[in-house]
Amino acid sequence: MRSDDKTMIYEPINESHLPELVEMYAEAFNAPPWNDNWTAETAAKRLRQMINCDGFMGLACYKDAVPSGMILGNIEHYFDSTHFHIKEFCVRQSLRGTGAGTQLLKEFETRLKTHGVGKIYLITSRTEETETFYLKKGYNGENNMVVMGKSL
Repeated sequence: MRSDDKTMIYEPINESHLPELVEMYAEAFNAPPWNDNWTAETAAKRLRQMINCDGFMGLACYKDAVPSGMILGNIEHYFDSTHFHIKEFCVRQSLRGTGAGTQLLKEFETRLKTHGVGKIYLITSRTEETETFYLKKGYNGENNMVVMGKSL
């Protein structure tokens, strides 16, 4: 597939999409650079939790009726604008590097604009592959923000 391929079909995600998206999600995030250990059960719980959150918005793409990618998160309202927090974004392993992710992100950004979203943010692993992808799409590091964590 090329990035100018117009055969992708897009559908807003709802709970009925879960059975077909779970496998793709686990496959994508169990592979490098993340190397997670998702099962069908844990992936379904994660996706269902996000779908049922207030402000949820997600988009799945299909090529030849096969789930090829998804992007999802939440619209968040601030005092002066509306932001979107991308919580998950992946494409099928066999489509990485083909432009499928670029095409999906572009389509999603267009749809977010129609909802009045003025800013998009995300948290991703700091690897050359992930950071470079977003930098090429016009995303920048936020100098005034830091992601921190603590194990309990």
